[in-house]
Amino acid sequence: MYKSFFLIQKDFILLRKFLMLLIPFFIFIAYSNYHSFSLFTVMPPMLLLISSCSMDTQQMTQRFLVNLPVRRQELVRAKYFSILPYALVGLAATSFTYLLIIVTGKAVTPHFWQEVGITLSIFPLLAMLYLPIHYWLGAKGAQVVNLVFMMIVMFGPNVFSFLIQWIPDVNRWLSFGVKGTVIPFIILGLAYVFLLSCSYIISLRIFLRKDL
Repeated sequence: MYKSFFLIQKDFILLRKFLMLLIPFFIFIAYSNYHSFSLFTVMPPMLLLISSCSMDTQQMTQRFLVNLPVRRQELVRAKYFSILPYALVGLAATSFTYLLIIVTGKAVTPHFWQEVGITLSIFPLLAMLYLPIHYWLGAKGAQVVNLVFMMIVMFGPNVFSFLIQWIPDVNRWLSFGVKGTVIPFIILGLAYVFLLSCSYIISLRIFLRKDL
């Protein structure tokens, strides 16, 4: 388990320059769309995941690591564990932008934090889809896969914003977290664990059979 921590640390070291560009870019985009910037929360974590996976394939990091006393299971496990710190980066960037918007006297939507929670919860779902495809296609199909998921990240917030404005039921669903019971959250949590486990098993089986 401790090796996963160092593998995640390795990713953050490789991504430090990208982070220095990503965070200011996100803050600029979010501040420019302050009426619905909570829907952009998924952007930083997903771009971090895509970039870390791209670096592994382009720089032959995987081939180097498998020649060290690091099992392939640990490499795949570290990618799934990295979902949490990447999500925290997105939450921290969103919180900073929120404070910046409040300080400058602008207003956010009434269900701001519910929107942040829902948007951030989409990131693990995207990661569950992205990682098995990444391990399956590898460097050959990386450009196409990355482009598709980046388009989802870029245009997804606008689609969701459209749904909030034109479908009244979405607004009622956003307020469900305050007025609802805990049971739906427990069911969703169990469903997340199940889907993550299935995605991890698929990625692991693909990577174990892959010739690096």
